[in-house]
Parts: sequence; C-alpha cells; structure tokens
Amino acid sequence: MKKIKLTLFEDKFGVGGIEKFIYNVCSNINREKYDIRVVVVNKITNYYDDLLNALGIKLIVLVPKVELNPIKRFKIGLPAFKNYLKNENNTCDIMHFNLSDSIDLLYVREAKKMGIKRRIVHSHNSSATSTLKKIIHYTGKIFLVNEPNYYLACSSQAAKWLFSRKVYTKKEYMFVRNAIDTRKYKFNTSIRKRIREKYHWDNNVIYGEVARFNKQKNHKFLIEVFQQILKAQPSAKLVLVGEGELLDDLKKQVNKNKLDNSVIFFGVSNNVSELLQAFDVFMLPSLYEGLPFVLVESQAASLPALVSDTVTKEVNLTDYVTYCSLKLPLDVWAKKAINISKQSRKENHILDSTGFNIDVMVKMLDKFYTDICKD
Repeated sequence: MKKIKLTLFEDKFGVGGIEKFIYNVCSNINREKYDIRVVVVNKITNYYDDLLNALGIKLIVLVPKVELNPIKRFKIGLPAFKNYLKNENNTCDIMHFNLSDSIDLLYVREAKKMGIKRRIVHSHNSSATSTLKKIIHYTGKIFLVNEPNYYLACSSQAAKWLFSRKVYTKKEYMFVRNAIDTRKYKFNTSIRKRIREKYHWDNNVIYGEVARFNKQKNHKFLIEVFQQILKAQPSAKLVLVGEGELLDDLKKQVNKNKLDNSVIFFGVSNNVSELLQAFDVFMLPSLYEGLPFVLVESQAASLPALVSDTVTKEVNLTDYVTYCSLKLPLDVWAKKAINISKQSRKENHILDSTGFNIDVMVKMLDKFYTDICKD
C-alpha cells in the first residue's frame, strides 16, 4: 500500500508543547502507513535529534542559523520555505502546520500556491505577550483566513485565537488534545522515593515547574511567590526544569534575592515523568496557554497543581488542579501552594479512556488523516 506522505511543520523547534506533540505523533502513529517528515524554520535544541533519528524520521531545518527574533526569523524563513516547496515538487499528501499565531499562516499560503491539497492548521496557543504582537496577529487573521482547509485545536481558546469567526462559531474544527502516555506518568511511590533520594530532597517540600524560560510562563512572578513560601517553609525548594531566553535574567533575580540555595535551575530533562513523581506541588502561573501538555502530565501523576486562572478550564480533568488569579497578592498564592502541598496522592486512571491518552488521540488523528486523503 502506498504510504501517505505527511509533513509536520513548525516555525521554531525547541522543547515546548508543540515539539512534544509532534514527537508523540511520530513515535505512536503507524509508520508503515505514513512517510513522515518534520520541517522547521529554526531548531534551537538538539533534544529531539536522536529520538527522531531512531524512528527513521527526517528532521529538515530550513534555516540553520538560529534567529530568536520572530520577525527576523520570519523574513528569512518564508523564502527558505518557498524554496523547500519548489524542490519537493508537490510530493506531500498532507501538510500539518503547528502554529501559535496568524503571521505563520503565510507559510500555509505558500503551500496553497504550490498546490498542496490538504493544509491543516493546528492552533496551539491562545494569546501573545505584547500589544504589538496581538495587533499583528489579528491583522493577519483578517487577510489569511482562507489559506488552510482543515482546522485542529488543542482547546476552544486556541481555536478562538487563530481561526476565523465562522470556523470558530460553527465549530468547523476538531479538537486534538495534548495527549500523553498515561502509563508512563502514573503515580508511583517507589519512583518518588528513588528520585528524592537521588537529589537529596527527602526533607524538603518540592515546588516544581517544567516550562520554557520566556515571558509567557511568568517565572519572575513564580520566584516572587516562592519567596513568600519560604517564610513558612524555610527548607522548601523550587525546581525549574527547562531552558530559554530568560534564563540569565532569572538567575540574576534569584541571586539578587539570595535564593541560590533554594532555587534549582535543573535544565532540560528527559525524565520529566519521574521528576513529577518527586515534586510535591506543580506551579504554572502562565500569562496565557493553549492547553499545557505538562498540566496533563502532572494530573496523570496525581500531582497537586497551582495554576493561573488564564489557563483553560478544559485541562482541569481531576481533583489535582487549583486555579488562582494573577491579580491576587503573592502571599495568597503562597498560602494556596502550601495548602495543596499536603494533598494526598493516589494512582489515577481518569485520563486513560479520554483524548488525553496518546493511544486514543493517535487513533483519532490517524482516522482524520485517512479520511481527508479520500477527498
């Protein structure tokens, strides 16, 4: 049987939720049925290189030189994408665009011009960090609404953010949840004990976050909350897992406030599932989110989480999520965090039969791909 040629596209390939989604699709979908390529403008990490290579999936980087400025990256990325499409000679059956804002719909327009018949736009975000970015985004939506012909979203907020009013209000899109391998994350006391012993956390209450160090994730606020927590729990630790452009600024903040012995910059980890077992509270005070992968993971691990009320309620799947307004004082956040650190944990099966389970999600996506290829 002829394989379906599937291209998964992203602008900046790092270690966030979109990358995790792409890798989860690649590693769980039937690769005997699909010929998969991952095409990105920039690659800012080598984290997935070996993982994708082991799957036999080609990762194509259009612009090798990393450009962190999104406007500059777009200016060099769009011509590189045009050249890629010309060289491919329209051999792609499905191009699945994983996007955060409307300016990247110009990539979809180029695919349309080159005759790519099935152009999926998948919305993974729900806002932007500046007024200028929002203006550019909403302007782009007006002029680029007709470039895709299939629509996917991780949440209703993400759909509203990127899709036209017609597509959103008439629900002409499909939810594709940020799914995980729930078996890998289930709460396990043995793993918890081993990891806490390994990092000498036995006598500490561990507050943790797994996120890119950027403005959206609001780490500055989190560190200020943690300062309040330390007043009641002097031996507490804040473990920050990830990398990003604000890392140096956050380290300066920690050093200035003499928190070096209490805040741990853990770096990128390939054992997040085990770290979640060892944490006592997961913290996510994001300014906005599409639908955060890591909050699905933390719930699968029965880990109490304190999150900002800007995070969609669609990710609230268990009794382990507590919402708090970013408008409330730091000490209110601290008190809530301390309270939920005492919440008991037990093995959780609630996600197993939902679209948040990787097996369920991939089966749904496979059917969707197969159906649109009949057109």
